[in-house]
Amino acid sequence: MQITSAALLISISLVVFGIAYYYFTTRHKERMAILESGAPPDIFKKQSQWHYMLLSFGIISIGIAMGVLAGALLASYMLIQGIWVMTASIMIFLGISLILCYFILKSQSHKDRG
Repeated sequence: MQITSAALLISISLVVFGIAYYYFTTRHKERMAILESGAPPDIFKKQSQWHYMLLSFGIISIGIAMGVLAGALLASYMLIQGIWVMTASIMIFLGISLILCYFILKSQSHKDRG
């Protein structure tokens, strides 16, 4: 059983490594071909905007956690029972976090432009 687990782990690791290697070498070759055709190197700067996505996921996660906490507090202290209390509080805080994320990303895009 242990040999099978080790072989499975090694094969999955090799597949992940192979896919990552193929992706990065292909991307490098494509970029070199674009640069050889005369495009400026600044064309690749806007492609990696992971910080916007990470900021969005972080704010959304905080909103969901606050919704769960608020739902638990409402259910325990206010004597309001039912699944709808937890669901409603999660949705309210998720909506608030999405609106907050929109305004933060909007202000960041204005800073980036000028």
